[in-house]
Amino acid sequence: MSGDYEYYGDGFFGFGPPGTFKPYTLMHLMPILVCIILLIVVWHKREWLRKWQGEVHLRYVLSFLMFVMEFGFYIRLLYVGDTSGKYLMMARIPIQVCDLGIITCMYMITSKNKSLFGINFFVTLFGATLACIIPQTVLTEANPTHFRYYQYFGDHLLPIFSTVYMIIVHRMRPRYKDIWISVAALAILLVLGLKLNDAYPGASYLFLKLSIPFFPDNQYLRAVIYSVTIIIVFHLMWLLWNRFLEYINRAKAV
Repeated sequence: MSGDYEYYGDGFFGFGPPGTFKPYTLMHLMPILVCIILLIVVWHKREWLRKWQGEVHLRYVLSFLMFVMEFGFYIRLLYVGDTSGKYLMMARIPIQVCDLGIITCMYMITSKNKSLFGINFFVTLFGATLACIIPQTVLTEANPTHFRYYQYFGDHLLPIFSTVYMIIVHRMRPRYKDIWISVAALAILLVLGLKLNDAYPGASYLFLKLSIPFFPDNQYLRAVIYSVTIIIVFHLMWLLWNRFLEYINRAKAV
């Protein structure tokens, strides 16, 4: 790669100008709707999928697609650079929340590991869902004519789909201790993120340096707020999940 390579915004693998992505329009909602429709199909075909001999191959395909989405981000970053025109690889190490989700999900969906499922239940269903609701926080310069658009939604929707798939088809269920396993995993990422944010200009791991309304600019204070918020959110998810199971069990009893 030439040292005088300059950032360009043209082409499928490049970027559009800031504001290219339009939140809450068809380009935003369509990938989410496709994921929901596929999960509805999985629900209706769940008994057939459990008996289908090729089902294991479907899970390997999902795992491979997640690998392509995650690996594709870094290949593209090496080739195109980021919006500043620089190759800030040390500012892009895969230790974000959604990186944890997709990497663990790749192994979870093939191994059916209960602890990895628990991490995906709490981390992925919270973090990746939030990323799909407000993608404009990081996705501003891509639309359906850009690779980054497909990579972003694939990177977040595939782990969501895979986690819910395992709930529906393989009847996998979170355990209370999975809350604390997930919190411990995120705590490790938080420590690494704080160190790397201090070491590398341009890094904003775990959005600790991203300007966010109502959050302090001090990343250490923000890390404490994140930690408390995550513990509360994961417990709320646990309570809602158990309420949902109670509702399902009552419906079956009728």
